[in-house]
Amino acid sequence: MKIGVIGLGNIAQKAYLPTYSKIRDQADFIFATRNEEVRNKLTRQYNLKKTVKSIDELIAQNIDACFIHSATAAHYELAKRCLANGIHVFIDKPASENLKQVKELQLLALNQSKILMIGFNRRFAPMVNRLKNVKNKRIISLQKNRVNAINDTRFVIYDLFIHLVDTAVYMLDDKILKSDSKLIQTDGKLEMITVTMETAKTLVNLTMDLNSGSNQELYEVTSSTGTYVLENLTKLKIYQENSTETLSFDDWDNPLYVRGFEQMVSNFITSVKITTSSDLRQRNVYLSHKICDEIINKIQQ
Repeated sequence: MKIGVIGLGNIAQKAYLPTYSKIRDQADFIFATRNEEVRNKLTRQYNLKKTVKSIDELIAQNIDACFIHSATAAHYELAKRCLANGIHVFIDKPASENLKQVKELQLLALNQSKILMIGFNRRFAPMVNRLKNVKNKRIISLQKNRVNAINDTRFVIYDLFIHLVDTAVYMLDDKILKSDSKLIQTDGKLEMITVTMETAKTLVNLTMDLNSGSNQELYEVTSSTGTYVLENLTKLKIYQENSTETLSFDDWDNPLYVRGFEQMVSNFITSVKITTSSDLRQRNVYLSHKICDEIINKIQQ
């Protein structure tokens, strides 16, 4: 099996290349970037066997699947080219900042009988799945704060805040009936944002402060069985009436496993091999994009 990888920037280098190096025996990986300096550097660092310059060269290699890690603005065209050529696609979130393009890619994949996986790593993070499996969730509170990260509002919502939106969508057990957003901007740059959601049984509160003084990701789920508090995807505390339990990873556990990247990549490759999308955890990924689109539209009204 031949697998292409296009886009070798910061995220690919931190989150994906170490994983590809570990599983290079599972497929022939071909890496593509127009940046010759990056291509040469990573070839030496990761002992890459084959590199090319463009999507055209990748397609010419008769690849079976492609991981797309390029800038968001390039996602749609790259994914469309691959799917139209009968190539399974993994694409980093968001698939696009244009909701129509997200739906078009999903329909194209369906019509071509090819896999389209949008990569939301928290859907594969072990501790997040412990929270998802909590029965009778009553209140879900998800918070992600950053240090000195004030930036263009649209960029922040689709690059960072979408993680919280999608994690909430993934964790919920019933249909979202209502959602709303409030935010504070300065000259078009996002300072802080809150989003609320309601289902028939659960209330959701999402918050992000882009200048909070610390980088923190804190999740809390309440239910009739206890209160569950997850810190930075690594340490889970379970509070019950007469006890407190703490679950955490060992020091030697790979951070890319803890954050779900390894499992996400592995599940995609397995799905390509057996041509099924049953364990790609893609339910309602379009809804996550839609909620972000609604936040942007509300600002522009």
